[in-house]
Amino acid sequence: MTVHLGRKRVLRARYLLPLAIIALASGLLLAWPRGLQTPRFQRPSADEPAPSQAVQRLRAGAAGANLIIILLDAARASHFTSFGHDRNTTPSIAKLFDDGILLTEAYAAGANTKASVASLFTSQFPDTHGTLSLPWPLATEDATLAECLRDAGYTTAGFIANPVISRSFGYARGFDSFDEVSRRVRNTRRPGVVDGAKVRDAALAWMRAHKGKRFFAYLHFLEPHYPYAAPDAFHKRIIGGGEQDWRRADQSMRYDASLAYADSLVGDLLSELKKLGLFEKSVIIVLADHGEAFGEHGYFGHTTTVYREMVHVPVGVHLPSRCESAPRRRSEVFCLTDLMPTLLDLLGIPPSKTMQGRARLALLTGEDESLPGFAVTRARGGDATGGKEDSKEVSYALRVPRYTLILGDRGRQVELYDRSADPGEQENLAPKQRDVTRDLHAQFRAWAATQRGRPVVLRGGKVFLATSQDPKMNERTRQELKTLGYLK
Repeated sequence: MTVHLGRKRVLRARYLLPLAIIALASGLLLAWPRGLQTPRFQRPSADEPAPSQAVQRLRAGAAGANLIIILLDAARASHFTSFGHDRNTTPSIAKLFDDGILLTEAYAAGANTKASVASLFTSQFPDTHGTLSLPWPLATEDATLAECLRDAGYTTAGFIANPVISRSFGYARGFDSFDEVSRRVRNTRRPGVVDGAKVRDAALAWMRAHKGKRFFAYLHFLEPHYPYAAPDAFHKRIIGGGEQDWRRADQSMRYDASLAYADSLVGDLLSELKKLGLFEKSVIIVLADHGEAFGEHGYFGHTTTVYREMVHVPVGVHLPSRCESAPRRRSEVFCLTDLMPTLLDLLGIPPSKTMQGRARLALLTGEDESLPGFAVTRARGGDATGGKEDSKEVSYALRVPRYTLILGDRGRQVELYDRSADPGEQENLAPKQRDVTRDLHAQFRAWAATQRGRPVVLRGGKVFLATSQDPKMNERTRQELKTLGYLK
């Protein structure tokens, strides 16, 4: 009798336990749509629903259009006029945003330029593209936005003011012309700091010469990035002209002066595009790679954390008039990894099989989305040596509709914020709302399972790099990066 009962227990352990695990997994999958869709590498599917008439009209209107992406480095969303800032910093960009589509809940995939732009160019999260920090380059095996556009017949050009986004780091892939303005234009007083007017002028000269072709132009302005440089006229406009005004000016005011200058450059660019007849023939994106902190949560600058002030970015889209798209603001969560697939879908270009984001054309047509958006952001901590990261300082944020989950300190830091009541992410609700925290943590783990590297905030995780080699920076690059605050 004892032997018989023992066999029953063995049978239960052997068969019932796996069945229970399968049932539990099935339940989790059925519950999955509560705020997050796990990304997959893109695969065309015959089961995908036919595009709506609005999407078809949008694609038809954008057919043959140019693509112009204008990136302002470290441009925090809340300091833009369109986001209600108390200083009128960006009137020119506000006009573009008012007449186009403004994504008000857009987030960078990385809190630093290198990782964020790598995600923008590849539609991959940092734990897949592995370009996390200095001096590791962009991996060569995954398609970039510029490569996809060039393969589709576009003439491509980049105009770069930040030396971090350089040919030596692999960011020139896919560009027929890649003008590293930061290296071509010398500034002996502040190495690596290039006046944005040089980027504007170089880009306009190229577009004039190529206006008869279908082109992609990527403009990477350094403003308003530290050291917050701007002509005196913008300092006077934002700060004031008196000596006392300057004494009272804090970093935030100097930053706003630099942002206002960047806005004027964008305004000049847009005016000239209209004169050239290119404005209504182009899809124009204005965005940032990350934000900038001014003491919130005890931090200044960027790179360090994944709180909203460091990673909430503006994304504004101007479409050609023939797209017949009405101006609108969309508040769905949007990650910069979604921009590349959205643009390729809009322009009728086959998607890269290595993208992790998804096309979000419904945001441009005004339709409801079938799946909620989400964003995952990675911050590398405060290291300024240019060496390997301290995994203890690495943190992540998962943002879904309403909530933000933050994980850090190798998983020991767990924070939950309700952005609907607390947009500044100040009141940690994790101890009070354990069910929501547990649910989002499970969703983060499921997302992590789709990445090449396992995040260090999870058990068994480690820093994933694009290459095992340890590239060396020359002295000129090192001095430029010191000036910009990247290195000590």
